[in-house]
Amino acid sequence: MSWSSDEMNLWDWDKAWECTQTFKCKHSGYICQVMFNPKNSNSFVTASANHMIEVWDFDSPQCKYTLSGHWDRVNCLDFFTHDNQQYLITGSSDCSAKIWDMHSNMCTHTLHASMSPVMSVMFHPNLQVLITGLEDGTVYLWSSTNFRLERIINPPVIEPPAWGFGWLYNIFSSPVSEHVWGLACSMQSEGFVFGRGETVAMVDVSNVNNQEESSHHSVPQIRADTTTQLIDNSVLLEVHPSDLRFPLQPHKSTTCSLDLTNHTYERVAFRLVQKNKKSHSFGEEEDSLLSNVPIYGFIASGSTYTLVVTTKEWPDQGEDTSLDLLLQSSISGDKFIVPFENETECVDLFEELKEMGNVVHELTLKAVFYAQEEVTREIISATKKVDALGFGNSLVCLDAHPTETW
Repeated sequence: MSWSSDEMNLWDWDKAWECTQTFKCKHSGYICQVMFNPKNSNSFVTASANHMIEVWDFDSPQCKYTLSGHWDRVNCLDFFTHDNQQYLITGSSDCSAKIWDMHSNMCTHTLHASMSPVMSVMFHPNLQVLITGLEDGTVYLWSSTNFRLERIINPPVIEPPAWGFGWLYNIFSSPVSEHVWGLACSMQSEGFVFGRGETVAMVDVSNVNNQEESSHHSVPQIRADTTTQLIDNSVLLEVHPSDLRFPLQPHKSTTCSLDLTNHTYERVAFRLVQKNKKSHSFGEEEDSLLSNVPIYGFIASGSTYTLVVTTKEWPDQGEDTSLDLLLQSSISGDKFIVPFENETECVDLFEELKEMGNVVHELTLKAVFYAQEEVTREIISATKKVDALGFGNSLVCLDAHPTETW
């Protein structure tokens, strides 16, 4: 399968590489990876720059359905199987990898352990681990059964050659080009290889001192430190920010994102509700200000879950006000391994966990609603200049002087 411009072409080996089928891509953005489904010879999946994962089959030239959840370019994908159930792992420039259940077409887990884009993903069949390669050169190993972070292979520091010109070496060894651009393994091996920058590294997972062989003969062999960064913590979820701020915009709803990070080795259930109910300056009850609270769900071990809290449309005038939100969290174990269908199931789970002796952590968050001042602005127009070829000049950068009024 190949992609070009706005279509994909299927080429048949046994027919002298004849193009036997064409698939039309309606979206804007190039395709980053295409992969045939190993369990369904009539299907394939694409990862594209328009944030989407698209599932296709050979019965139609159009996309069958899409998997949406990433908010930036989807760079890579790979299939894997657990308990006879097929899953898909995808890596994105939004700094996360997601696990998709191909039976329900839903995202079941989000793997998020770094602020670097995920450039490559792979399932290792012999080790039963998922491997993610990041733009900063780091490689993460995750369990494919419970999706816990098991190992981190950090990028090593390469010293300049002994023959001098260190400054020149540093220029051509910029860390910008050190992202992990490929992952591969042998079916008979318990190790794997990955490409990083201008090197190909061979990693023996059973050996803590993983050796990498560089393609530069002048650079000696280097070692990657293998450590894990997740630790047990009495606080189940790291919350950012602690205050949710919503600007008042007449006749518009506004949103604020809330990141919940699970630092434990267990699955955590959470529930975000309004803590109190009282009248505010609009003459309505506070529970009418937020349109999608309560919010509830599960967060996998080592993952970050982003909640998008949304307000209702504001009236013509509004004054500053605030309300308290309550975030409840508890280790859920194997209870409710499927998503909640409604809030009642979530409430029942928390009651059951309390009866079992599980601690339910509670954290109060502040939701602040403030009047947004009108922004004054001045449009400065300049005479459009046209170069010799007839192209207009676009403004690509600007700066304000720190001391002068320039």
